[in-house]
Amino acid sequence: MNPKNEDTIAMVRRIRDAQYEQIKDKSPEELIRYFREKSAMLMKQLEQKAEQRAGNAAKSH
Repeated sequence: MNPKNEDTIAMVRRIRDAQYEQIKDKSPEELIRYFREKSAMLMKQLEQKAEQRAGNAAKSH
């Protein structure tokens, strides 16, 4: 395995461990709310990036 793959694996493990610490004591209802909130935040970020790209594309033409 090359060093880049090892770095990626370590990064994924850190992310998973951190997320586990955040959710380990949550009830099923809390887990649903947690993941819905995270999903909504991600969707908002993606929409903002799409708007930025569209704005940049319009400016370049």
